[in-house]
Amino acid sequence: MHKLVGCALLPHPPIMVPEVGKGELARIKATVAAAEKAAQTLKDANPQTVVLISPHGPVFEDAVSISIHPRLKGSLATFGAPDAVVAFETDGLLVRHILKKCERLGVNVVELTDDVAKMYRLSLQLDHGAVVPLYYLQKAGFKGQLVHLSMGMLPYEEMYTFGKAVQAAIGIVDKRVAVIASGDLSHRLTPDAPAGYSPHGAQFDQAVVEALQNMDVKALLNLDRGLIEEAGECGLRPIFFLMGVMGGLNMTADVLSYEGPFGVGYAVALFTPNESKGE
Repeated sequence: MHKLVGCALLPHPPIMVPEVGKGELARIKATVAAAEKAAQTLKDANPQTVVLISPHGPVFEDAVSISIHPRLKGSLATFGAPDAVVAFETDGLLVRHILKKCERLGVNVVELTDDVAKMYRLSLQLDHGAVVPLYYLQKAGFKGQLVHLSMGMLPYEEMYTFGKAVQAAIGIVDKRVAVIASGDLSHRLTPDAPAGYSPHGAQFDQAVVEALQNMDVKALLNLDRGLIEEAGECGLRPIFFLMGVMGGLNMTADVLSYEGPFGVGYAVALFTPNESKGE
């Protein structure tokens, strides 16, 4: 059996964490309920390690990055909730295998050490793109290890290859692993949206949600580049990574929710392996 026990796409608005969102939580209750369900389903699959990719960590033009620190922590203090804290140990073994596989597949990776962080003036704290999904996972009772990845501004095909490298690394370590892609869809759904309004925002989101439900990476690759630009999204590269992680595996997709009441599209999707005799 493949060691991948489940995958999810989770959005990351800090407002979906009760300590930040408070009364506003009612406006995204479908997203909150779906995130709770996805987190509980992943936790129930008993992973020892969770691999998470965020679009809001240190983002390089020409490389993805991987956190090397033995302990990873983050909070939503900058959003007025210093008590919303997550902390996990890093799975150093899986990190090493991911680095090896990336080298073999030609994916450029920056290792986020103290020295690199100082050189680029980066924070080694977990970013909100990681903290929000991990908050739900921690709430569901997950106490295992973490591999924290940050996307790079690489071609979509290369983000998919990065996912394949992680899939290969998971196949080597003798551990049960779940993978989470953190990402929001269009930031331009309504006239009061944070990035302004575009009528193409909803069109983009519909196409992506459909591709997720069908696990159709070709449909994502065929998305019009102008449409993507207009949508103002942050989730497409993490989604390509996730598709790479699942590439060639027998998985079932379930889009649990989609809504965008604040002008940003939030999709929650869960992917579970189909056990077959041949595995």
